[in-house]
Amino acid sequence: MSKRILIGIYHHPEAYPPTLNAVQQLSRCYEEIIIVHRPHLKSSWNYPANVTVVESGKPISSVDQERASLHRKVFFFLIFFKDFVLQSWKKKPGTILLYDTMPVLAFSLARPLLWFKYRLWYHNHDIAELSQVRKYSLGWWACRAERKIFKRLHLFTLPAESRKQFFPLETSKAACIVIPNYPSRQVYDAFYRGKNIEEKLILIFQGRVNEGHGFETIIPLLSETIEGKKLELVLKGYITEEYKRSLLALAATAGVEGSLRFVGFGPYKDVPEIASGCHIGIGIFSAREIMHLTLGTSSNKLYEYAALGLPVLYSDEKHFTDYLGKYEWAVPVIDNDPESIKTAISKIIRQYERLSADARTSFESHLNFEYIFEPVLSWTKREA
Repeated sequence: MSKRILIGIYHHPEAYPPTLNAVQQLSRCYEEIIIVHRPHLKSSWNYPANVTVVESGKPISSVDQERASLHRKVFFFLIFFKDFVLQSWKKKPGTILLYDTMPVLAFSLARPLLWFKYRLWYHNHDIAELSQVRKYSLGWWACRAERKIFKRLHLFTLPAESRKQFFPLETSKAACIVIPNYPSRQVYDAFYRGKNIEEKLILIFQGRVNEGHGFETIIPLLSETIEGKKLELVLKGYITEEYKRSLLALAATAGVEGSLRFVGFGPYKDVPEIASGCHIGIGIFSAREIMHLTLGTSSNKLYEYAALGLPVLYSDEKHFTDYLGKYEWAVPVIDNDPESIKTAISKIIRQYERLSADARTSFESHLNFEYIFEPVLSWTKREA
């Protein structure tokens, strides 16, 4: 069987750090990796030499794609389907890896055209709820295709043990491996430096900046001094202009405009550099969808903070405490309670250097992608 792997992803791989980490590791055991993806970003990642990246269609942001008409969405999908089939015919990969539901739909339609032998691997990154998708939309058909594909799989991977219950594993004979969304030592080691707090404590949130992360509670606290330290908040990631205005208005009311800093969405290679200059990572989530209720090992930002020696504030919810409760550097808070957040920050400041070093040690020992990806590499070698 061919030592090539074809990866289908209906987003830009550089918007998903765990995907980049997987590609880096897989490049060690496949002769060639072909990635077919939708070009939502300008590519800036340094891929291994044996990786071929195929942009499917003209560049368009993920936001604009979401807002596009049904006609245009179908057009985007058909272009992706065409490119997926053409690369399959051209490369005849021994393994096909599908990321999330839209590539599953493309494969399901293409399957009668794929006459060569291959192993089928499905990785679910963002869990989709059929009840939340408009009936007969492309997403709805993709969700239905996902339910049917399990009987054909050789490998199923996902980032959280708690998500297994939402998939029809009883219909599948595939191996099932949990791959937590931990960061890579290959990426993060270069940015780590021993940390301490001088005059100012900088908190950072990285990811999509929207409601449900405690900002409305934290911003008024920026006017206070905790354990003799002034506070600053950095928000790194995409934010709508409307929500940005509301946070700026809140900061103006509290008189802390100078303590709130926005860093827009940018290349993943810039993320560790920005976060390495901060002190505490924010991992607060109050949304109640299935995806947000299973974030214990699937929220990569929590562990990216630890990789840089940043202690973490996280929501005091069972789906987090089950995984983070054993680490002193991860401190639970009540999302909308300013006293809870102040107490947690105070606790971290008082023992900052020790907690920072402990976070980094946890990352080095077992909370890194290289460590948790070994079972997948074993599978690829065994099945080759």
